Amino acid sequence: MSLIFHNSVFSWIVKFSAPVVDERLTQATLECPIETMINPFRPTEISTTDIPLDSSLARYTDVIDRVNQLDVSAKVALIQRLMTHLETGQIQGILEFGQQEIAERERHTSVSTADRQTRLLLKKDYTYQERGLSEPTQYYVYLRRRKPKLDRYIGTLFYVPRGCTLSYFPDDNGRILFNPPHNVFQLKDSENPSVTQIVRLICLEPPPADYTFTKQQDDTPDIHLRLEYLDPNTYQPIAEESYPFPICMYAGGKLDRYRWDVSTVTLPSEIAASTECIERSSTTKSLKASSSQPASSATLLKHSANQKPSLQPTELDKATSTPASQADSTSAKSKEAVAKIPRRVIELPASTSATFYLANRCDSTRILERMRLWATWSEKAMPQSKWDVVQDGAVYTLRNTNFKRILLRFSLDQASVTMENSLPVVMKWFHDLGLAASQSQNQRQYSSAQLKLAHSLFVDMSLPQDDPMVVLKKLFGVEFSKTSLYK
Repeated sequence: MSLIFHNSVFSWIVKFSAPVVDERLTQATLECPIETMINPFRPTEISTTDIPLDSSLARYTDVIDRVNQLDVSAKVALIQRLMTHLETGQIQGILEFGQQEIAERERHTSVSTADRQTRLLLKKDYTYQERGLSEPTQYYVYLRRRKPKLDRYIGTLFYVPRGCTLSYFPDDNGRILFNPPHNVFQLKDSENPSVTQIVRLICLEPPPADYTFTKQQDDTPDIHLRLEYLDPNTYQPIAEESYPFPICMYAGGKLDRYRWDVSTVTLPSEIAASTECIERSSTTKSLKASSSQPASSATLLKHSANQKPSLQPTELDKATSTPASQADSTSAKSKEAVAKIPRRVIELPASTSATFYLANRCDSTRILERMRLWATWSEKAMPQSKWDVVQDGAVYTLRNTNFKRILLRFSLDQASVTMENSLPVVMKWFHDLGLAASQSQNQRQYSSAQLKLAHSLFVDMSLPQDDPMVVLKKLFGVEFSKTSLYK
């Protein structure tokens, strides 16, 4: 952690050696916590001699975590404030350290971020505040086109019900690197809790440098999520994998958001301390190798195995009935262990449609209003795949105009809504509609209430859900029942 702090914070000193920081912004951002952060570093505790970085910062883990969460302007302001408490020789040493760090990064840069047509972004789902949580439950992945500026939604990382704060930074190659210790998660099978996996996020890899996009473009950029599987008992590496993103998060994917219940994992302090530097070193080496050509799973696994002592059979192997293996087993066995985990896709019955009834028949008008509103939204925001409402007597059908695929049916006589596709599919349709409407280039064609509703639709449909009635309530804003309350 100490090395990461110095590399991430002190490298800013050279980049912004003479920044223009708005004093009002500095005061508003740092007035309360600044003294708390500075106190541990008062001159009385600073020696004029060289102090080992690890030992000098070992006691300040909490402070470092808080510093890592500051935005760029606040970090620069904090560094400036700290430097006023240092002697001239110490400041000179920091500047030299920063110069070395920048030179080292530039030496290993294969494709400069400035040369890329797009760059990756992570955005928090800020609805966690409305739910009384202190941390985001998920992060959205976007691509930002440079000229002219345009953001494109790509997908969503893990959904963590209790919330988590990811620590990450973009490197010179356009990757988003995830920092320890906030990048380790437990994945527990929602139907079979005995099946668990421990994964460590390494990075998100961007598409090729020349990739760009236009409005309404619907191709799949070549983005990959790289992660490492850890032993549930020893937290030692088992295998390193790279999955196409966001496909790996879809229902049926390796990291299926509908299958796995995700929670954060805090590594034991002694393990975290001993592995942090090794992880940083091994990650840097593997990323350098991948910048010239994609590293195979076998190569990555072999590298991890050579870094660590021999491993015991993992819970992952036991849960999937894979023969026990040691750390020096071939990558094929480890890859097979991950691949053999049974997949669970939440589907509504395939042979028959699923019908749900209004708890209050008077809500029928609300149902029709929402269906027509969605059709209007789709015509404005998704002209290439717009929807329409077709009436056949007392039955209203919401369908895709081009492909005639039915989204929902509403029976006025029965006061019922019928879903004829799997729940994840229905949620994906409305997720895309909410995203398209809320991020439309012409916001004036929607009212403020409609934009708020579209954003809520996008957020709600991105959260894993296996109860169709909950989803219908989110869609229509009314209560439903499994059986008809009217005869």
